[in-house]
Amino acid sequence: MAQGLSLSSLLEESRRLTTHLALAEIPAVQRGLDLLESESRKLVARAVRDGHGGSSTGAAAAVMDPRAQALLAGSGVDAERLLGAGAGAAAAAAVVSAFEQLQPGQDADVESFLGQQHEQAIVGAIEDRALATVRDADRAAHRHMLAVWEDAQRRLFDELGHHHHHHHHHAVADGALALMDPAREPLAFALRGQTAAGARVLQPRVERYAQVVRALNDARLAATTAAPSSRAPAFDLLAALERATADSSQELKSKQIAQAWRLLGHYARAAAAEAANGGSDAALVAGACAHLEEAFGEHVERTVAQYPHDASVGGVPSVHRRVQGYLAVQFGRLGRVPAFLEVFNGEAIWAHMYVLYRCGHRAELLQYALDMEDIITDSDPGFVAHLKAFFSEQSPALLLRGEAAVPVAASSLEDPYKAALYRVLGRGSVPRKAAAEVVHTTEDYLWSSLVLVRDAAAIAAATGHPRATLAGVQALILKYGAAHFDPHGANPLLYFRVLLLCGLLEPAVDHLLQADRFQIEAVHVAVLLAHSGLLRVTTATTDTATDGASFASFLVPDADDGDGGGSLRQRLDFYRMVVHYARALPEPAADDAVNYLLLLTLPGLGAGAGADSAAARRTQCQQALVRLLYERRDYAHFLGDIQSDGTRRRGYLERLAPLAGLATGDQFSRAIVRRLADRSRDEGRLADTVLLYNLAERYNAVLAVLCRQLGEVLYLRGSGNGATTAAADLSSPADAPLLVLGPDDVEGVARAVLDHYRQREHIARALDPRAVATCTTLLQLLAFLNSHRRMAYEEALATLQATQLLPLDADVARAAEHAERVAALDESITRNFSFILLAAMDTLARLYAGLAESPFVDAVKQASMLLLRRKARALMVFAGMLQFRMPSDTYAKLNRIEVSMS
Repeated sequence: MAQGLSLSSLLEESRRLTTHLALAEIPAVQRGLDLLESESRKLVARAVRDGHGGSSTGAAAAVMDPRAQALLAGSGVDAERLLGAGAGAAAAAAVVSAFEQLQPGQDADVESFLGQQHEQAIVGAIEDRALATVRDADRAAHRHMLAVWEDAQRRLFDELGHHHHHHHHHAVADGALALMDPAREPLAFALRGQTAAGARVLQPRVERYAQVVRALNDARLAATTAAPSSRAPAFDLLAALERATADSSQELKSKQIAQAWRLLGHYARAAAAEAANGGSDAALVAGACAHLEEAFGEHVERTVAQYPHDASVGGVPSVHRRVQGYLAVQFGRLGRVPAFLEVFNGEAIWAHMYVLYRCGHRAELLQYALDMEDIITDSDPGFVAHLKAFFSEQSPALLLRGEAAVPVAASSLEDPYKAALYRVLGRGSVPRKAAAEVVHTTEDYLWSSLVLVRDAAAIAAATGHPRATLAGVQALILKYGAAHFDPHGANPLLYFRVLLLCGLLEPAVDHLLQADRFQIEAVHVAVLLAHSGLLRVTTATTDTATDGASFASFLVPDADDGDGGGSLRQRLDFYRMVVHYARALPEPAADDAVNYLLLLTLPGLGAGAGADSAAARRTQCQQALVRLLYERRDYAHFLGDIQSDGTRRRGYLERLAPLAGLATGDQFSRAIVRRLADRSRDEGRLADTVLLYNLAERYNAVLAVLCRQLGEVLYLRGSGNGATTAAADLSSPADAPLLVLGPDDVEGVARAVLDHYRQREHIARALDPRAVATCTTLLQLLAFLNSHRRMAYEEALATLQATQLLPLDADVARAAEHAERVAALDESITRNFSFILLAAMDTLARLYAGLAESPFVDAVKQASMLLLRRKARALMVFAGMLQFRMPSDTYAKLNRIEVSMS
């Protein structure tokens, strides 16, 4: 009893040891007396099932009913023996104890439990990682599929040349219609106009601009090939484009394109002046200001000329007289000089000075201020000194730094011209609204904004305000958008000019490309900008499908703004634009298309990009030329030709090849001619392939192509002859249709090429004898099949013997020698060997059958038949010695034909 109490107390104490553990997922260790008793009972039951209970049989017999035992004994059955066997079987079965409890028992081993949990954690982590990997793979596959689809779309649209502005999703269908209807314009640029009769003809200005591009390339070629000591004259591209536009004024019906050329001229001159400083934005701002000032000066002169009575400027007016006349016209419309203007002796002083500065007459403005210094001092004592410092050739910032910003009262700025002049000269802090009455047009607003950017250093030094930037002006213009300047979309040149004035050259070109009327001008604006080094273009390795370009725009976001100016410039896909324009030119203008593609190597395109970029652009140009020539197929004109006397005539493109970076004939041959030849070979253009490889002087390549094509023809003719079906069907009726080979007569071309090569000693020496032998053998085999088809079996056998491919001399011993030579044959012959063997055996069988059917019986006939059987036997031995695989039924067919001859 004490021992039991002791065990119970130990049990209770052991249970209390785990009461502080709150982890319900860890089972408690249950090794009490009840568990021990249960485990012992299970152990006894397991021992009984295994047959270790010795008294089981006796016990079973003891519990048996005596009547049942007597009944069994009367029938001759040993009850004890039967019960012993049954008890053993029942113990072995142990049906009741075979089933485990449905509720899983808690593992009493903590180490096993932790091991199991560790394994489950590992398995769960593996399964989670596997699922995550599958999801990642699905996402990667989806992204790859989308990228491939986008690339396929881009290539398809480039192939069709579509550039739809708002409906590019219909490009495929429209392209299909355009390809079926030559009258439709299938490419990105609408270069055809419609006459009064409804016919579509090429617009005349296309040819005018093409003449300019040809002249530009001629000048570039002269500069490239000129001797170092001589200097070729520079080509004035701007003047040539202005002349072409002037000649096309009836078509354009707008003078704004001419104004754009003038603005671009200012840009080019400003860029040349700023080249030493390396600031492209500064050049753009300076050029835009100069253009706006020049345009306003012309406006002043036109106003004075239009109203000479009101202006009263005299015969040869000076600058000041013209300004006075202009102001007189402006104020004359009001009937008087406004009272809020500061006037001295009837002259609005501040208006006069503002118009001078607006026209760009800085020196005249300074001289006028000095002459009127006494009058101006009454209004602003420090203005003349400020003006001197502002216009000083020295650093304005150093001269103005000592002067504090001038506080400007609202009462002193009642004159809007004075406020506007103060604002652009940095004379105090002047709000924009104070000069609103002076800014009447978009040009006025842009000039007042760009002047602040041009003179930002001096103005910031004088006012202490942050510098105005070109990026701020550009962001504002882009925020307004085209709808603000051209709400109805009737005149896209308005927003185009605004973008140009703000230095947004690439968006300006792209905007004009969207207008069908001015696409031609847009392309040549881009050419002029590229020639001047002002256009930002995509790099030669940029993939427009992944860098943000779309089918409706030629712009690509500029992820790397390398000038540090912070301007909102984008890059233009100049390559795609030029390629589309060149492909849009009609067939008669193929020379012009080549000239446009050569613009891809303009020196200004790679300004500051290094030699690697220039080399990449040359490669791009060469690839574009190859593609264009492959489409046009006028190789004799562009690449030259071989004359009958063996001399070579240079082609049109070969003369211009230095512009594509191909200085020597060998470079031209490798980069252009051989690429065209390889592509023609891959596309199955046999005649083009032969011509191009000949031009490239790769005569062995010509023979290799001819051998491959002859092998294909041999295969087709062998199959057409039925060699693969049955030997008896190898011959065909005489009137059976010949094999159609398409536009290229392979046999005729091969024979003509071989004859041409053999007649010219310098070519014959360069030929590979094995290639010549292979080509000759293939031609002989084709002649053999033709003779066999015509049932001229004796002629066919003679032709086949001339090839010396088969042991047809009836000497079985020489079959091994022929079999060894077969291994060295070209693949174009060996792949057709089953046809050749079957046709040869069939020829022998046909000759043998003809002799057998002859009514004459003589020694010559018997000898001929015996010779044919020996030849057939030699062929069988030869076929068995071949070391390459042939169709499995070939040997059966050969054997059957030989047996028929026996």
